[in-house]
Amino acid sequence: MAERIGATPVRYPFSFVIAGDSGAWPDPTADAIFAQLLTQTAELRPAPVFFANLGDFAGPGTRARHEHYLELVAPLPMPNVCLIGNHDLEDRRGSEAWATVHGPRNFHFGYGPTRFVAIDGASGQAGERGDTTPADTAGPGVEALAFLDATLGAASEPHRVVLLHAPPHLDGHYAPQPECGFRQGEPEFLDILRRHEVELVCCAHGLGFDHHVRDGVRFVMSGGGGAALYLSYRNAPSPDRGALFHAVEITVTEAGAVPHRSPASHGT
Repeated sequence: MAERIGATPVRYPFSFVIAGDSGAWPDPTADAIFAQLLTQTAELRPAPVFFANLGDFAGPGTRARHEHYLELVAPLPMPNVCLIGNHDLEDRRGSEAWATVHGPRNFHFGYGPTRFVAIDGASGQAGERGDTTPADTAGPGVEALAFLDATLGAASEPHRVVLLHAPPHLDGHYAPQPECGFRQGEPEFLDILRRHEVELVCCAHGLGFDHHVRDGVRFVMSGGGGAALYLSYRNAPSPDRGALFHAVEITVTEAGAVPHRSPASHGT
């Protein structure tokens, strides 16, 4: 899929679509919601360059659940990439199933002057520095952070986008659900973003939509792919947050600018 994206003729503006938390556990209702989002994605014109599922789509992580997911996304006309989520690792053979079906957890690809870096943002080693953060919000581990730093450091493209499952804690920004943001490794992660001038971070894990800019970095959380939503986000006063089933189409201009369109305010 990464090779297909890289081989796509470059045009501007271009777009890509993200969604997450579409199948944390077997649920036909979630499947139906996700299938509708895929149908809408396939009908977008001009067509997005790719679709990215940001994790928790094949819980508990068995081979059968991954194969079921591949059946759901088979009709998509554009390449699709997958990031690992915490629920995709609950089965005792979850890691093996992931490697067999999808390959590496950390990977990258380019499209024109933009480098996309996808990392394992769900299975950081809780407790490796005495941290007691629960495993489901452990965020990226040492290996993922090293991969991110090295890949961005070697990237020749002027624009950089990071994809991962869980967002950083950001001083409790996601309250009243602050637990959806990881603390372990957060200082290192944010430092890497700053040093390598990352412009956009796409994540899920939080069961809703949220858009936030911190130190010049835009964070878009899209966790409304079909799983039950945060009730606490239902009446959010800001159009940059909402409890709604959704996918997010992100458009990138030739200058690297990302025009913001909130699904909470546009009914996407």
